[in-house]
Order: sequence, then C-alpha cells, then structure tokens
Amino acid sequence: MADNEKKPVISHLPAILTGSAALLAALTTVYINIRNDLKGDVPVPAAVVAEAKPAEAKLEQPALPQQLRLQLQRVAVQQDGAVGNADWRFAIEADGQPLFAFEQESMTSEGGRNIVVVDENRGARATLELMPGKRIPVTIKGWRSGWFKKSDPVVLGEGVLAGPGPLAPIVVKAADEGKGAFTFYFSAAPEGR
Repeated sequence: MADNEKKPVISHLPAILTGSAALLAALTTVYINIRNDLKGDVPVPAAVVAEAKPAEAKLEQPALPQQLRLQLQRVAVQQDGAVGNADWRFAIEADGQPLFAFEQESMTSEGGRNIVVVDENRGARATLELMPGKRIPVTIKGWRSGWFKKSDPVVLGEGVLAGPGPLAPIVVKAADEGKGAFTFYFSAAPEGR
C-alpha cells in the first residue's frame, strides 16, 4: 500500500478515542479549577498523620497522694522501767518530722494492767500525706518522767507506714530492756472516714 491511498476511517478510531479522553480530562481539570475559584480561598486541611505509639507509652495522670489519719490504738507494756508504776512521755515522728507527743501516767508491766488504751481526745493522732508506692518511716521516742530529765530518749523504736489499715506492731525499747520496753499499735485510715 502506498502512502497516498486513503485509509478507512476505522483505522483512525484508536487515535480519535485517545484524543477524546485527553480532551475530557483537560476539560474536567478546567471545570474543577473554575469551580474552586468561585468558592473563594477555602483553606485545604492538612493531612493528619497519626504516629503509632506503643501501648506502654500512654499518657497517665500522675497519681495523687493519699491523705491518711494515723491513730495510736494502744500500748502494751512489757517493762515499765521502774519498781511500781512509771510516768512516760512519748514523741512520734514520720519521716523525721514530728507528728504528735503525749504523756501517759502510771504505766505498769503488771499482768492484766499492762495494756494502755490511749484516749482519742489526747491528740494521739495525725494526718499524713502518702504518695503512691511510697513508704513513710515512723519513729517513736520515749522518756521516763522523774527528777532527772534526759535529753536523749530512753526507749526507741521504728516502723513503716505503707498504706491504709493497721500497721505492724512497733517495738519500742531501751538498749537495756529493764529500763523500758513497749509495743505500739497504730491504725491508718483514709482521711474523712
């Protein structure tokens, strides 16, 4: 076939369809651009890409401290440190800070009379702030009343406040137990109860 011979119209159909598709795409683009120009300058929201975070990295609210009311329930006297009855003065500290002090007269190690229930009105209680997961060391110091006042405590004991409920009994004694030996029983309740 020579170049000057006429080709049938059907042979030009693929080129016509391709050109029509290109024209349709160009007209659609022009229409969309004109339409957006009529709407005004509307800001296009930026695409938000969420970063994947491990489950352990969740933001947690910091735990709040718990208000606890520490109350002395009773004192068991193993040795009063005197012949007969003895008067004692005790100071309770938490984390090195003073909480309260009280005096107890006529303490005796005589069986049946050796448990002292501390009167709630005497102020043998205090409010503490306990941070979650923390423990507060509790120290008890005691001095025997008498003619000669000593600045150093005669008896000493330590325990730990870890949360609400009864504390483990705290043994408070002198190096020589004959000079005084006691067991203190405390409870800790959430403040407001």
